[in-house]
Amino acid sequence: MRYAICNETYQKESFDAMCADVAAAGYAGIELAPFTLAEDPRDLTLADALSLCERARRHGLEILGLHWLLTKPSWFHITTPDAVQRRETARFGRHLVRLCAAMGGKIMVWGSPKARNLLPEWNYDEAFARAADCVREVAVEAGRHGVTLAMEPLGRKETNFLNTAAETIRFCQLVDHPACKLHLDVKAMSDESSPSRTSSARARTGLSISTQ
Repeated sequence: MRYAICNETYQKESFDAMCADVAAAGYAGIELAPFTLAEDPRDLTLADALSLCERARRHGLEILGLHWLLTKPSWFHITTPDAVQRRETARFGRHLVRLCAAMGGKIMVWGSPKARNLLPEWNYDEAFARAADCVREVAVEAGRHGVTLAMEPLGRKETNFLNTAAETIRFCQLVDHPACKLHLDVKAMSDESSPSRTSSARARTGLSISTQ
């Protein structure tokens, strides 16, 4: 079995120092959080992505993909009724897809709890549809680049939207694009009320389980 680690563990280290330590510890891959690479990840270029890929490879590491996608800028949101905000979020998502592909990555884990929280005055079904429309735009770009959007259910302490595997499966079905799939995280799964349902969801999706 080959192991990978998330780079935000090393936020105080340079990218190359992080790679050296990760490789020395026996890891084979890294998963990158865009907010650790630039104050505003919209400023990252394809040249930057290619450079990161090459630097990781010098240490014998593979960049598996991205996670913590919508941490910065902090106003990105997928369920908001603000159409401009959703449009800019989708634009940023498409940018991340292109960066991920240039890094050699194949997966973008979509957690970002604050960027999907519902406000009490919002209608759930309408917000659900808005989020699916937003993510679908990113999924279309992901499909072009061979990248998978891995939608991650999160526990109720972190967010009030997409808390279960069943809800997230229904979300992926509404997005209705092969590049959008379910990702199961062990921490979030422990918040599920029915373990059997979670296991069944995993069997239907075939996507990996994360222990982060």
